[in-house]
Amino acid sequence: MPTKTPPFVWTFLLLANATVAQAGPDPDRLWEQARKLPPAQQDQALTHLRSHLPDHPLVRAWTGFAAAATHPQHEREKSLAHKRPKKGHEFPNEPERLPRRVDYLFGVGTIVRRDGKPLPVANPAKTGKKPEAKVPDPLPLHHALLGCCPDADMAVAAMLQRLDQDHGGDAFAAFLQSWRNGDESFYEALDRTAGTADSVFFYDVMLGDFRTHFGKGKDGATVDASLQAAHDALHEAFLAYRNYRAFREAVAWSLVLPPDVPLPPRLSRYEAKVEGSYSLRQQVLMVAAALDHDLAKVVAAVTDDAAALPRPLWRGKCDPHAAWAPKFTALQQTMIARAGSTDAFLQQAERERRELASQLARLGAEAVQVAKDNGKAH
Repeated sequence: MPTKTPPFVWTFLLLANATVAQAGPDPDRLWEQARKLPPAQQDQALTHLRSHLPDHPLVRAWTGFAAAATHPQHEREKSLAHKRPKKGHEFPNEPERLPRRVDYLFGVGTIVRRDGKPLPVANPAKTGKKPEAKVPDPLPLHHALLGCCPDADMAVAAMLQRLDQDHGGDAFAAFLQSWRNGDESFYEALDRTAGTADSVFFYDVMLGDFRTHFGKGKDGATVDASLQAAHDALHEAFLAYRNYRAFREAVAWSLVLPPDVPLPPRLSRYEAKVEGSYSLRQQVLMVAAALDHDLAKVVAAVTDDAAALPRPLWRGKCDPHAAWAPKFTALQQTMIARAGSTDAFLQQAERERRELASQLARLGAEAVQVAKDNGKAH
């Protein structure tokens, strides 16, 4: 006589099947398949992906920012004598939340490729140069499979370029970018050790270079002759600039990453839960939704009315929240009107972003499958 299956077992099996169904496509497996496709099939997959993108204001905004990353680049500040490695990229030891081809260089003001090659030009016909043979770049497929828009790395870089509007720290940012601490720039090394017992050794020649460029009385900037005074001034300048830069990085990453993907570890303080308040990441998500996903307006909420960086940098503080907080507060009535409370509005905004991420991931999987099927047909 067959044994009757207990009801709790059926419940467990149903829940397990539901979990598997909701898990969606495996991005790592599909990305490996996409990478191995012949160029013609990769091109087909990319065409399918781009032609079937959801008609959503966020997708249109992301796509617009990504396109802006290919505009001609103009350095605001030249790199100093100790240039970054030709194939170097920022934060080489940091876990990668999003596969990237480009970095935005704060202060210098340009978007650069991580492999040292020139950026693609938006309108190659206007340059007078013979266009090179086009080789498909499958990375946008990887972005979609991870729930991001195609060319999400370009979108982040272009947002950072728009957010970096205070030029008072440009020379100092370029200075930290050009001096190296092994594989890192000095900004990266100082950011990695901020708030820890570790310390970064400043080369005497670097401190001398700092005094030469920034401590000669310009704008009230004077640094005592001692190396210790230069060390202290450099570190204080870094702390002020770090607040300016990291705030903007947290905003850009919050606007692009799906809500369940953490920010880069060095920015984790901006998504830490705050009792009785919202983290910056939550605020950014809510402001974007309240502004109907007009990301240009979100960027303006950061840059408009922002207090200027202190001059000199080592003689003042930088608090980007001071200009941002009133913008967030002013939109709370809109949030309450739409959802009944700000908490409900946050849940609504997060749900919308998760659904869009799932839609993009499914579309990426579909694009890979379409290309594979076309290959089999031929």
